[in-house]
Amino acid sequence: MFTRKLCNLKKDGIWSRYTGSQKYAKDGATTQEWCHVVSRAEKTVGGPTSFDPRWLQDDLAGTANHLQKLVETNPLLKSVKKQLTSSKRKLQRGLIILLVSKMAGFDTKSFTKNQYDSGILHSQRALAKILEMQCTSHRIHQSIVNLQEKKKLGDNYQQLLNGNKILLLLGDVILARTLLNYGDVGNNDVFELVSSGLRDQIEGEFLGEHGADNHPMPSKPNVGHELKPYDWESEYNLEKLGSNSYLGQGKDEWVLRTMLQSGSILGKGCQAAMKLARRGEEMERNAYILGGHLALIWQLYFDIKDFFTNRSYSLVSAPVIMALWEYPSIYDHLLSQRPLCLKELSYAVCSTRCLDVLSSLLDEELASILKYSDRLPVNDARNALHNIAWTIYREAVKIIEHEIKKHNQ
Repeated sequence: MFTRKLCNLKKDGIWSRYTGSQKYAKDGATTQEWCHVVSRAEKTVGGPTSFDPRWLQDDLAGTANHLQKLVETNPLLKSVKKQLTSSKRKLQRGLIILLVSKMAGFDTKSFTKNQYDSGILHSQRALAKILEMQCTSHRIHQSIVNLQEKKKLGDNYQQLLNGNKILLLLGDVILARTLLNYGDVGNNDVFELVSSGLRDQIEGEFLGEHGADNHPMPSKPNVGHELKPYDWESEYNLEKLGSNSYLGQGKDEWVLRTMLQSGSILGKGCQAAMKLARRGEEMERNAYILGGHLALIWQLYFDIKDFFTNRSYSLVSAPVIMALWEYPSIYDHLLSQRPLCLKELSYAVCSTRCLDVLSSLLDEELASILKYSDRLPVNDARNALHNIAWTIYREAVKIIEHEIKKHNQ
């Protein structure tokens, strides 16, 4: 019923094919493997780039006591703490920007020696830290719980309400401090780029229909109409990305949602790093596209892992949207029902050829990452980026291979 057709891909100069012989781990990439890859990448760029709490000491002095009391008792804040401290839960955008910065290099004659170290400009390091903080603020805001159905929450309502207030304040403070620190970069074009990335993230939150719990819902498959594929690589990215016309178009809808929510900000961060290094428009475009594909392959892995290993999953994840495009009847029979049965939807999705589609999409994204990263000259940073991409890819393939074997038994 299922077939696995991997295109030949080049790794470290050797064309290879994944055989699926490695054991699949339910939790995705092991902590040891992922930490090893990230650690090697951090050594390449001269140190880690992550959440920097020192920026917030003065701003959060008044809320520190409340945070300390809530973080150990409030389930909402405990989940946020886990999300922010787990390296497996997120692609480290700051690290990616530093890797791309070093991969591209710069003309040392155009900068003084006190403006760079380890092959990276100080302004690029500042950009990476600031953008990581900006994305942290966005994740904190996303963690706020919808409290519309107050009766079902019982005694936990007031506790969750207090947690929501703290999260809203914390996210706003981080975002405000982030925007303030963009002044340290000293480049208006960079600020315009990252501001448009923030706009895209917000646009992604409100794209399409939403359910009663305010979670995004997939659009009804747009079958029988002349369709135009979504070519995000060719867009003028300071303008609005895509349009609502791509909703209901399977892969195009998923790509649009992912680019708005994570691909745009990472791609523009990489592009902004090229502006700071004065590398020219062609290099800026290549860096933007590379960042976009890195965000796409990470979201694809995360969607696959969530759908096939967790009890709950997003209704706009890649497996669901790809299955709806192939069999629109699933939308009418299941997604139109209230309440929605996630178990029945899972069975319906697994009965389609979505695994083949996901496999092909994984191959395409990895091939694009290798293609655009090979256009950047510095070898050690490029190898570190390749290791990150291959680790994400292999873990996603393990899950798919495991599901194929399970269905073939």
